[in-house]
Amino acid sequence: MQLSLAMHSSPRFSTWLWFNDWKVLIDAGDGASQQLGYKLRKIDTVLLTHAHRDHIGGLPQVINQRGEAGPFALCHPAHGKSWGQLERFTLGFNPGSSHNAIWRPLEEGDWIETGVEGRLVQCFRTKHFSNDEPNNAPRSLGFHLVWRKNKVKPEYQSLSQQELDAVRLEIGERAIADPQYDNLSAKDRNSTKMRLGAMGITAPVDEKIVTVSGDGQPLSVEEVAGAQLLVHEATFLRADDYDAEEAGEDVGHVHSTIYDALKLAKEAHVPNVVLYHISTRYMDGEIRDATREIAAQLELKAKVWPILPRRVYWDVLHDKPVWDGTDN
Repeated sequence: MQLSLAMHSSPRFSTWLWFNDWKVLIDAGDGASQQLGYKLRKIDTVLLTHAHRDHIGGLPQVINQRGEAGPFALCHPAHGKSWGQLERFTLGFNPGSSHNAIWRPLEEGDWIETGVEGRLVQCFRTKHFSNDEPNNAPRSLGFHLVWRKNKVKPEYQSLSQQELDAVRLEIGERAIADPQYDNLSAKDRNSTKMRLGAMGITAPVDEKIVTVSGDGQPLSVEEVAGAQLLVHEATFLRADDYDAEEAGEDVGHVHSTIYDALKLAKEAHVPNVVLYHISTRYMDGEIRDATREIAAQLELKAKVWPILPRRVYWDVLHDKPVWDGTDN
């Protein structure tokens, strides 16, 4: 995939994901500012999946450092008192730059316009807190990274390029006849005509490029369908490994397994999968072996990259996948 993704994920300690193509940072675990350095100044939007320490422990420093470059959006689930407490703390601790964080509570279904034209984010509710009520504002969220492109309208798709040009010219000439364009120069009238003509034969189409799960139970096939890349949490390898204490079930938290995530990818026909939030209880070899074994068991036709704990990845999708979809 032609997509830039840098990230780190060690559950209980730190998780962050940096999508340069969207100028978006998802979560801000401890060390995010140190690891990203001056890349922080490129961030247009910070998206937070939920208010656990390993996802927001580095947020005050991110706000401080990024705020020096000017205003930016800081988006978080609408429910939870932690967000107001954090906002007040950062404003009081370092008001000189922290005031540039524009805090925005999100409901499921909300859209965010990033600073990159045509690159949008849509949020959806996730199930990380077992007592989260659907009728209340969400406590945890996942995100779709969407690329909005202009494509030829269906009624024109069967036309040849010559026929398309003729239609575009006709539409443009009709539009430019509007009196509001009378005072334009010949050069400006021509460029305006071509622009309006192009607008007449195209319509915006949203392509779901990435789905990021955040923490929680497996997403639904319907939520994931159509994504080119699924970034899904996989705290444990298999159901037999699921540790209620480590998952935090005593305080109402739920998580997914590698098996859950890969089964979802197979059912949703996702071609690329990044597994993250994998427990530090596992050795690197265990994680790689389990990924290959489960992918083979499922006969998965997708590329898979497991994010090993304690590591920073600067260009995940340009590394060799542990499973490339053809091994079986």
